[in-house]
Amino acid sequence: MSKLSAKHFVLFIFGVTFISFKTYSSLFISEGGRDTWIYTIIAYIVFLLFAMYLIYIMDSRKTYDLTQIFTLGLSKPLGNILLFVFSIGLFLAALEAATVEANAIKTNFFIETPVWYILIFFLLPSFFIIGKRFTTLLIFIILTSGSLIVNFINLSLITEKYKNIKYIMPVFGNGLGIDLLRTSLLIIGSLSAFVITLPYLKYLNKNNKLKKHSFIALLIIGFICIYSMIGVLATFGPLRASNIFYPEYVQSQLVQIGGFLEFGEFFFVFQTVIGMFLKYLIATCGIYLIYEKQIKSKKVFITVYSIAIFILACFLSRNNYTLFNILKYYQYVNLVIFVIVPLIAFLSFQISVHKTSKK
Repeated sequence: MSKLSAKHFVLFIFGVTFISFKTYSSLFISEGGRDTWIYTIIAYIVFLLFAMYLIYIMDSRKTYDLTQIFTLGLSKPLGNILLFVFSIGLFLAALEAATVEANAIKTNFFIETPVWYILIFFLLPSFFIIGKRFTTLLIFIILTSGSLIVNFINLSLITEKYKNIKYIMPVFGNGLGIDLLRTSLLIIGSLSAFVITLPYLKYLNKNNKLKKHSFIALLIIGFICIYSMIGVLATFGPLRASNIFYPEYVQSQLVQIGGFLEFGEFFFVFQTVIGMFLKYLIATCGIYLIYEKQIKSKKVFITVYSIAIFILACFLSRNNYTLFNILKYYQYVNLVIFVIVPLIAFLSFQISVHKTSKK
């Protein structure tokens, strides 16, 4: 099980792409208002074209090693510089996952519990999984990624009766403005976490239908994001939803079955803890895969890396308002690191291979 199939890769996509968008959806609603669900559709179409272009280049050229794509298309020094920038993006994604998970748990459940205490329980399990072989990570992702989809279905079903479609109407009631561009860019920045999965394609079995399975996975991601955004807006309305740090938690609190059974919070906790933990693992192991030859000791790398994440996450998650302001600008950083940088590398690689084939 040392190889990765295209069906396994689908689970990697599920593990990183939509969790941030769903967890702090109020950040996007505060920009887009009532029409955020429309902007989500527009942003998703752009994101889908971007993601499928990257997959098409890798699959059509049968080159699945991200390092080769960055260094063959560009000069080796420039390629390594962009690869380093990409690795910084992976570190920031892992930091975001740890910070948001700790802040969400503290804000919604354990207000009196210090953030550092929550982070310890987040980082310690990662020591074990990251320190093992790729097979261990793959098994863990197989077991947990699918459960996120099941969790989404369950949460959607039990909250359906609390939604009022009137809250998302009328469409474009205030006309089209700069909000469309700003919100769409934020959403694309969030969904661009998809590229965190690309370093793992070096393990891919060559005889797999990568484009087909990736396209199906991305369609499911699009449905989840659009449906979730409509659900939050239809539950609270744009004004209320934009003023809740974690809207889906409050949405899950509405659940009441039979007049006495209340358990909706479980689904939010499961989604946040498992989803953010998966994103952290995949981003962190992605850095190790890129610099595997340069890292002499895996244990030293994990220790130093985890300490850095712990210190920064403790600092960032102290204040919700500061954190959400940072998260807003973080989406724009993602646009540069996870969209523009890969586009430069993949376009250069495509042009280089095309010129070589002509000779």
